[in-house]
Amino acid sequence: MLNIHQIKPKRTYTGERWRTNNSNKKRLAKDFNYRCGYCDDADFYSGGYNVYHVEHFAPKEKFENLQYTYENLLYSCPYCNISKSNKWVGATSDENILEAEGFVDPCDEEYDKHLKRTANGKIIFITPVGSYMYRELKLYLKRHEIIHNLEKIRLRKKKIKEKIEIKKNAGIDCSNLEYIYRELCVHFSEYYDLMFEEEAVHN
Repeated sequence: MLNIHQIKPKRTYTGERWRTNNSNKKRLAKDFNYRCGYCDDADFYSGGYNVYHVEHFAPKEKFENLQYTYENLLYSCPYCNISKSNKWVGATSDENILEAEGFVDPCDEEYDKHLKRTANGKIIFITPVGSYMYRELKLYLKRHEIIHNLEKIRLRKKKIKEKIEIKKNAGIDCSNLEYIYRELCVHFSEYYDLMFEEEAVHN
């Protein structure tokens, strides 16, 4: 099984506050590798930076004093942010887990103990707390698996295209690589179609 994140998000700014979320968002996007903190979906598959949200781990509706505190912020896809909304199990901002329910900060190593990803890209839970997050964040949505596979194919396409260019420049036959590249393009297109079909089901 794999961890949810290809690259673990890490906040590079702590203990800082801003008057607006715009400056926070630019830093968050970079710190979270332009991916959702919860599901790891790359933002460019869902409209990019302008569509992604600044998510408040401890909800701002309940803890207004943390609204602009960087340690409490995440870069999130609309699906996870809207699903989580202002849900919180504790009475204070430090009570993120009570018994078998609650949320773990994706930047915390603890996150990887509760949720994993299978080889085919599906997100699964492995603890009761993971089950709670899986359900409340709707991590069961097929789109997360599809986007994970789209990204795998895109990166493989990129590598093969680079090899093709090198061989062409050296005058070496690369017809086999070109065939593989075309096949990957077909698979990429098929996964993209699946994503739009999934959107139609849930909208």
